[in-house]
Amino acid sequence: MKLLDKKDLRRQYIEKRESLSEEDRKRLSDHIVQRILSLPAFRRARYVLLFCPHRGEPDITPLFSWVVEGGKFLLLPRVKGDELSLIRTESPEDISPGAYCIPEPVKGEEVEPEIAEFSLIPGILFDRHGYRIGYGKGYYDRLLARLGGLKVGVCFDFQVLEDVPRDSWDRPVDLLVTDKKIYQGGKEK
Repeated sequence: MKLLDKKDLRRQYIEKRESLSEEDRKRLSDHIVQRILSLPAFRRARYVLLFCPHRGEPDITPLFSWVVEGGKFLLLPRVKGDELSLIRTESPEDISPGAYCIPEPVKGEEVEPEIAEFSLIPGILFDRHGYRIGYGKGYYDRLLARLGGLKVGVCFDFQVLEDVPRDSWDRPVDLLVTDKKIYQGGKEK
């Protein structure tokens, strides 16, 4: 059997993710949000990097208000050239489609990635060791190299493979949270 390359895997799993019904996506996303809320590192962190879901990604937006109302600092990514800049967002309503039609903050203070104490990282696929396949532009790989704190991948459980193809520049996340499990260092936590 021929192993699929990153491009084929991207296409296959984006289609699978986008084929979820809205009801299933909400139910599975709610499980993910509850698992994230259970993490002591998330509750302790003051500077929290989240992302705006796109193309069927888990809906983590309920965490936006939890962060803001909890007196924490909500950081959201915005495309700036070949990099993702982190914007400290005062209000989750200050978001509109940006580069690649991905929702991003329209105003707020830019902060250095090293300030993040807890970061959620999206992906099309992850493996149990935290390596990911994204959309292929390398934005999150470059960001992961600079982020401080705990880096947590987020996806639906069907998006986790034993291993994914990886390149020398690919960076793993520290933890992986799905609707069914939490993985750390290749093992279920």
